[in-house]
Amino acid sequence: MSVASIKAIKVAISLSLTIVLALSFGWEKPYWAAIAVVVMATTESFSHALHKARQRVIGTASGVVLGFALLALFGQQRELFLLSELLLGGTAAYMSARSKYAYVYKMAFIVAVIVSLASGLSQSLSFSLAVLRVQETILGVVVYSLVFSLLWPEVKDPKTLPKQVLLSQAEGRLRALKFVVVTLVSWMLWIYLPMPGGFMFPLIAATMGLSIIEFPYHYLNKILGLVYVWACVVLTQYVFVLPLLDNAWQLGAFYFVNTFAVWRLFPKDNQVPMRILGGQFLVLLTMNAQHLRPVFDINASLQMLLFLSLILIIVRFVIHFVDTFFSTNMLPEAK
Repeated sequence: MSVASIKAIKVAISLSLTIVLALSFGWEKPYWAAIAVVVMATTESFSHALHKARQRVIGTASGVVLGFALLALFGQQRELFLLSELLLGGTAAYMSARSKYAYVYKMAFIVAVIVSLASGLSQSLSFSLAVLRVQETILGVVVYSLVFSLLWPEVKDPKTLPKQVLLSQAEGRLRALKFVVVTLVSWMLWIYLPMPGGFMFPLIAATMGLSIIEFPYHYLNKILGLVYVWACVVLTQYVFVLPLLDNAWQLGAFYFVNTFAVWRLFPKDNQVPMRILGGQFLVLLTMNAQHLRPVFDINASLQMLLFLSLILIIVRFVIHFVDTFFSTNMLPEAK
């Protein structure tokens, strides 16, 4: 069996088992645990995945504290909340290029935004969301680690960790600028257009924008078409297959087959964005089927697809604009 097939099987088992376990525990948002598996599975080795898992847990805990601080200070003042989001997100984007703890910064910001915006800026709802987020993250980390330790185990050699490459200050400033522009455009669209779903659109824009602003413009052009084809495949199964599945093992089998397909079809190092987006689209477009009482409403999934597509388009044009008019040569290094 090829290395790519073995990796695909282990990732598929990890993701499907995580969702089934979360549902058996009575947790409402199994897709958070599944996303943790997706992120860990896009790393280069098991040792790297464990290293990233530690950073994810630290970032999640820090983000919970930060999210409550934002709610306490700016929960009733949306303008100040937006300003704080721009400052914190810009800092996380800058540190993603300049710090060896880049993933901690990114996770802290992402969790803080989820804790504050997913609750509609309500402190009472945010506490339960924060606890659930921590639980789901730990579950995803534990399941992934156990599966990769027991099935075709890899040698956990610290020397296999990829060396953290710190980019220039100019690149860090470019990433911060891209994030700020993406966030401002997204908030303006949310404010002036009748966007459904409450704070869902600015929430996804902030979290997804921070995750993909580092990809080059030409690469996003290549993957957009493939992403939409994959979305059609997932939604077709959501309508015609998922409603027929009555048992937890059947739901697990559904996610196993689709996850295996993503990781087996795109195993190369330069195809990491396809694995990230493929895994996230699979989990997010079918998240209503992961509830304790499944809901098969195509309108909700189409709304999510619209949000994801619009954000990808915004990020694509912002990256092109910033790279064209604010090249690294135009942003001199700080003395």
